[in-house]
Amino acid sequence: MRLQWIVLWIACVIAIAACSRQETGWRDARGEDSVPAYETYLEHFPAGAHAREARARIRELHEEHEWDRASQLQTPEGWQRYLGAYPEGRYAATARERLSDFVRAKTPAGDRPYSVQLGAYSSEAAAATDLARLSQDHADLLGALKPRIESPGAGASLLWRLRAGPLPETAARRICADLQVRAVDCVPMAE
Repeated sequence: MRLQWIVLWIACVIAIAACSRQETGWRDARGEDSVPAYETYLEHFPAGAHAREARARIRELHEEHEWDRASQLQTPEGWQRYLGAYPEGRYAATARERLSDFVRAKTPAGDRPYSVQLGAYSSEAAAATDLARLSQDHADLLGALKPRIESPGAGASLLWRLRAGPLPETAARRICADLQVRAVDCVPMAE
């Protein structure tokens, strides 16, 4: 019987030590508040008491990084990229508002042809993948348009743009409004 108590006592001491290490790891991760710190915590305690919180904070930090990037760029492509990754994110309403403000401010006079910009991507492959998905999912709105992937220009931001057109300005605005109702980001752009 005495041996059972000793074994039980040792198991309790080990459990308490493990909890202490886990709590220390969590305090360290929160103190640093960085993606690598939370990932280190998850490597050591993947099913720990704070694993869910760590994963949620990693997602928040990634979103904040993407928003900071969009805010620094101050371009429709940056805001679209943010919205592409976080359509229901913390800053989604602000990004949509900035896109609308940009379009209103940059609306040129005259009868220049327009296109609809459906996204901005860090790679041509990502743009091509989204082109295939959008063309299939929204064929009723995009089917008659000529989609194209525009490469980054010299000295410009390194983003590939997915556009479709040409069409008159009113048609571009109508298509974008219809796509936005479907939760697809779209910006009418003068050619």
